[in-house]
Parts: sequence; structure tokens; C-alpha cells
Amino acid sequence: MSYEINMNNRTCLIMGGSRGIGAECCRQLASAGANIAFGYYASEGEKARAEELVKQIEQYNVKVKGYALDVSEQEQVSEMVDRVIVEFGTVDVLIYCAGILIASPFGNMTYELWRKMMSVNLDGAFFTCKSVIPNMLQNNGGRIIFISTNTTINGGGSTVAYPASKAGLEGFAKQLLNEYLSKGINVNIISPAVIDTDLLRERYPTDEMIEEYGKKLPVKRTGKTEDVANAVVFLASDKSSYICGHNLLVDGGRTFYSKA
Repeated sequence: MSYEINMNNRTCLIMGGSRGIGAECCRQLASAGANIAFGYYASEGEKARAEELVKQIEQYNVKVKGYALDVSEQEQVSEMVDRVIVEFGTVDVLIYCAGILIASPFGNMTYELWRKMMSVNLDGAFFTCKSVIPNMLQNNGGRIIFISTNTTINGGGSTVAYPASKAGLEGFAKQLLNEYLSKGINVNIISPAVIDTDLLRERYPTDEMIEEYGKKLPVKRTGKTEDVANAVVFLASDKSSYICGHNLLVDGGRTFYSKA
């Protein structure tokens, strides 16, 4: 008997799904048989990314659609989730992957910049859950996975707002679990570090720099988006049904075992 994760007939909603970790989550969940709805920021560049991602996912013969919105606007989030429920029937799994990081030392940080990161990284999660959870309750439960960061443990990201917003996200997740686990909604967190995405490439723009940085880590390489997406698929599946409220580090050992 082979070990297999089957997500057939489940609908997964990935917020922040057009690039990086979010896009890879879309692909991996689709490969396991899930239908994919994903939200992405309403810009021309992201629209092109979203259209390409839809084409990639269609090869898995699942239903897929991208929705342009600003997750920091509650009305847009509510309208999007309503459309997903009408068009897909339900939301079985929510992955909140939307997030921004704008580097700024504390001495230079303005309140406007602080609020911008909070509005996407934390407020957007609140708005999304407010819209999704009632549907999950109507359908006897679901799963929620929040993508956080190891910087909530040891700082980082070149700005106080990023780890602060993600720490808030983790506290939010744990209280949701307290309120809804008995009603069938399981909540977990994944905290990546040093994953080869646009955020990392802003600091280490070349393949050579990425490779050199990876050598400093205990596993001797930087992370791939697949490393995070594989964890997401597991936590989204029935295989993880006894794992509740966990914060899974996907960091190549960086947080506790590296000086990098």
C-alpha cells in the first residue's frame, strides 16, 4: 500500500496565491486533487502571474480560478469569498499566505508604513476568516493554515512591523483554535525561513548569492517553495487530523541551529 494524500473534491482557498509560496501551494494542492480558488493583489503584473498559474493548474483537471482584490479592504474580501462559495460550493481549506515586507529601521518607520504591513499581514487574515468560517461551520468544519515566519521567535526581516504582524497572526490563530476546534475547524501555523522567493531575492538577487547563503544553514541549502507547500498539503489533509494549533518551523534549522 502506498502512502497517498487525496484532496479530491475539496476546495482550497489560498490568499496571496499568485506567486512564491502561495503559488506553489496552489500547484501542490491541485496535484493532490483539490479544487483551487486563490486571491491575488489587483495589479497588472499580478494578473499576468495569476493567468499563468491558472494554466499550470488546469493540467491537473481540477477547478481553478483566481480573484483580484486588496485583502486589506474588508468589503473586497467579503465579496470575493461570497463569489468563491457560489462558484465552488464551499471552502474546505483556507491558507492565508498574503503578506508584505517593507524593510525599514525602526527609527525611520512611519505609522503609515506600520499600518500598511499590519493591514495586509494581519487585518486581511481577520477579514478572510470572518467571511470563511461561517461557511465552514455550515459544512461541519474545515482547516485553516496561516503562513507566519521564524522572525516571530528571533526577530528579523529588517523591520519591526513584519515580525509584529506575524506574531499577531499566530496569536489570532491560537484563539481561533480555542473557539472552533470543537466545532470541527482545525487551525495550524507554518513558519518558514530562508525560502527562495521574491522577498529573499530582494536581499540576495543572484543564484550565486542564494547558494552561498544556503551553505551557512545546517541543511546546506536555502529552502524551496515546495518545502513549505509540502507541509501545507499535509496539514490540509486528513493525515494531520490529530495535529492542532501547531506552529511548524520549515527553516532548514536556521532558527535554533544556525548562526546565519
